[in-house]
Amino acid sequence: MPSYIYIVLYKLKELSRDEEERARMQWEDLMREWPPEVRLIGVYDHAWGTEYNGVMILESDSMDSFTRFWKWFRDKVRWYVPETRTIIATKR
Repeated sequence: MPSYIYIVLYKLKELSRDEEERARMQWEDLMREWPPEVRLIGVYDHAWGTEYNGVMILESDSMDSFTRFWKWFRDKVRWYVPETRTIIATKR
């Protein structure tokens, strides 16, 4: 079974200090609740050459796992991440 790699470009909305704190606390909660079926390889600030603020790289062993994860994840961050673009690749 192939491994899938997900390169997720994301845009952040401009946040007030209170919203930044709320987002930071929520991210810490997300890390504690993160489902093991989707592995977080890294989160990177900036995506030079694009209109996005950063990049997340994820890995899973099935598209179904990622689909379930993505619904859960987007529902939690939608208020401050209004736009994403996902590139999916298979690992050789």
